[in-house]
Amino acid sequence: GIQKFVAFIMSVHIAEVMQIFFCIVTGIPVMRTPLQILFLILVTDLPPSIALGMEPGEKTILKERPRPKEEPVVLGWMWLSMVMNGAVLSAVIIGVYIVSLMHYCDGQIFQADIDKLEDFDSKLMDARTVAFISLVWSENIRSYTSRSFDKPVWHDILGNVNMQKAIVLAQICLYVAVLVPVFSDKILQLRGVAVGAFGWL
Repeated sequence: GIQKFVAFIMSVHIAEVMQIFFCIVTGIPVMRTPLQILFLILVTDLPPSIALGMEPGEKTILKERPRPKEEPVVLGWMWLSMVMNGAVLSAVIIGVYIVSLMHYCDGQIFQADIDKLEDFDSKLMDARTVAFISLVWSENIRSYTSRSFDKPVWHDILGNVNMQKAIVLAQICLYVAVLVPVFSDKILQLRGVAVGAFGWL
């Protein structure tokens, strides 16, 4: 359970670092504000990671050899898996963000060009909102793939009741973050209504 918890939380945090780093290096607007990052870490990432720590033991666990006392919690192959999962997640979210920038910011993707647009703050908020929604959904899916290191995601997919509760909670928090007036647009700077059907699909 601890390994699954660490694998999930590290992979999504590695992904978030990759995404911010990509934005800074390429000159496109940073896709998240500090408050949005804090919300993601504490509200939408934490429940699934805790649920992974409460994952029921696999039926074949008694057939496995005991781990050596000196063996670290995070093994070498796990680091590779976390980085690769983070890279795939980053590629997906960056792709969604760039498409959103082009759609809402009149075809512009670079910060210098977007700053020249009329009402650029609102347009940038719309693109960030789409990236935010996509990230929460992707991380929720990632939490299910983290439930086992050697079995497909659909194996006993509903076996961890705590995971179902965690995902429901994360989804509720997502919709509160992007749809509740004042909290969404004034505090988190997200506009779930303004993005329209394009942003949700």
